[in-house]
Amino acid sequence: MSTLTEVLIQIGTGAVPLAVAYLAFRSATDANKKTQQTALVQAERQAEMERSKVDAEAFLRAKTIYEDALSQMEKQLNRMQGQAAQVDADLATEQTASTAMRDQINRLQAQIRALERTVVTLRTQLTAAGLSPAPASETTGPYQLRHPPLE
Repeated sequence: MSTLTEVLIQIGTGAVPLAVAYLAFRSATDANKKTQQTALVQAERQAEMERSKVDAEAFLRAKTIYEDALSQMEKQLNRMQGQAAQVDADLATEQTASTAMRDQINRLQAQIRALERTVVTLRTQLTAAGLSPAPASETTGPYQLRHPPLE
């Protein structure tokens, strides 16, 4: 039995280093997998950070472009409002001048009608007194008012 015991001891002695080697191999393999997984997670995080950085830069560029466009549009709106205010002021001035001229034309037409009635009255009085009125000439009239045709 001593040889059997020796053989078992030798097998046990040989198996222990094999078991230790196997356990070391498994530990190394597990550590290697964890290292690879950690590296993969870190690479994904780094890629996500790069994407975020690119997205942030694109956002800043878009924001700058948008703000510049908005600023340009505000300036253009201010210019247009100024021009509209000037047009309103010019229109009010023109309307005032037009009204004043229309009123003056109406007064002059009323004066012309009054003068024509006076001329008719004076001609009638001259004729009734036995005198003949002076003939109409180019320098003294009578002049016909030309009214624009009504449409």
